[in-house]
Amino acid sequence: MPGADGRVVLALLSQIICVAILLAAVAPISASATENDVATGSKIFAERCARCHGRGAKGDGPDLVKLQSAVSPDDWTDKESNKELTDSFIAAMIPHGGKANGKSRIMPAFGDKLDAQQVQDLLAFIRSLSK
Repeated sequence: MPGADGRVVLALLSQIICVAILLAAVAPISASATENDVATGSKIFAERCARCHGRGAKGDGPDLVKLQSAVSPDDWTDKESNKELTDSFIAAMIPHGGKANGKSRIMPAFGDKLDAQQVQDLLAFIRSLSK
């Protein structure tokens, strides 16, 4: 019969094996969830963002003329110009708006319109554009 140290090692090994099995089982779910996040984010973008950011997400939406904006929104398809924008920065910009994040005052806050999951879905879509 193993001593106390042996039992601790066996218990740790059992936990490690259980975690490995769970991670292996969840990995395929996560991959398909990402595709769903991008698809959902695409729908949110079309409904909430395309008027300013453009249908193609190039920062050329039709409402910019109406707003007489001197600044164009980010072109989400340009990998180089967006690599400095972190996921956390973009995820903060969506609910709090541009002015709160040192960007355009015209970018509205969507915190009362989108929940945290929708912000993540939108972020997944935005990141998919410049790959």
